[in-house]
Amino acid sequence: MSTEVMSGRERILAALKMQEVDRVPCVPLIVPYTAAQFPEDAPYYLPDIMKAAGHEVWTQIASDYNAMWVPTPDSGVRQSRSFKNGDLTITYETPVGTICEILRSGINSSMNPHVKHMICSVEDLKVFKYILEHSVMYGYSTKPIDDFNRANTGDDGILANIIPLSPLQDFLNYKAGVDNTYYIEDEDPDLFTEVMELYHQQNLQVVRKVAEESDAEVFVQAENISSTIMSPSHYEKYVLDYDNEYADILHEHGKIHVVHMCGKLQAMFPQIAQGKFDCVSDIAPEPTGNTELWEAAAALPNHAVKGGIGVGPFTSPDPHDCYLKAMEILEKTSGRRGVLLGSADSVPCGTTMEHLKEIRRAVDDFYA
Repeated sequence: MSTEVMSGRERILAALKMQEVDRVPCVPLIVPYTAAQFPEDAPYYLPDIMKAAGHEVWTQIASDYNAMWVPTPDSGVRQSRSFKNGDLTITYETPVGTICEILRSGINSSMNPHVKHMICSVEDLKVFKYILEHSVMYGYSTKPIDDFNRANTGDDGILANIIPLSPLQDFLNYKAGVDNTYYIEDEDPDLFTEVMELYHQQNLQVVRKVAEESDAEVFVQAENISSTIMSPSHYEKYVLDYDNEYADILHEHGKIHVVHMCGKLQAMFPQIAQGKFDCVSDIAPEPTGNTELWEAAAALPNHAVKGGIGVGPFTSPDPHDCYLKAMEILEKTSGRRGVLLGSADSVPCGTTMEHLKEIRRAVDDFYA
């Protein structure tokens, strides 16, 4: 343990690099819906919530990288939007066919669920391939939001930008859904692999651009890896090599690559261990996942690990349950570098400021 007191920024970066720290950082993933039930006099701006709880500031900037790609003028691709009964329909008309997705609007959530996915068949995949082939990336900069968050974060923490999901994960989560993705792959595996590679080449351009231009120290990929929707062999075939290429680009620019894996990981540790990324984050025990943070630390000795406190302690009527869970993690990972104490996926709605403060109290008591 370092005897010098570190700033929040120094502490997080050292932990992510598996270097010595003065104490384990407190970095639960606090998002807008975390504070949905906070009293009116509580902080609203997320870094202010983290500071009030005594945590390090971990500011994640989510960008719509799909919007960075626009059809070429001669492509014949037209996009239109319409609302019906509160649902948003986005339609893509092309010379080779039309596809559309329908999103449920008006839900109190940071993500609107799909009523209908964009890609439901091999024919839809052919249309999507045409759109990819006839799209170009236009100028985009995270600098304005980087500057704003840097001014409000200072040395209390880090900036983290979100980078695109790997193509398969984007299909499973957003473009096609789990069933459609695997039915389509089985029906036309060559076309499926071709689209995955084409999509990946676009991702490489995005990652390279933001790595060159962003002031963020950390880049988070919200992969949501879980054996409930992906086999280890699919992870190795369609995700691992792609993610490693993103890591190579980020490392070339002195950035840290964090991959969000909040699902069931036990069956996939041999494959995950081959990743070049620096940290596996928001690791979840039951019921969200199946992995305790100390289990991940043991299975991934060359990676930093972040997360560990699940839904139960955060929503318990007794905030002291967060203290007990945090203390258990600290005791079972004692002496292991690269541990960041956080949440199993995002901190849930229903968590109070008292729950968050109990995590920092456990850290202080552990190092007393």
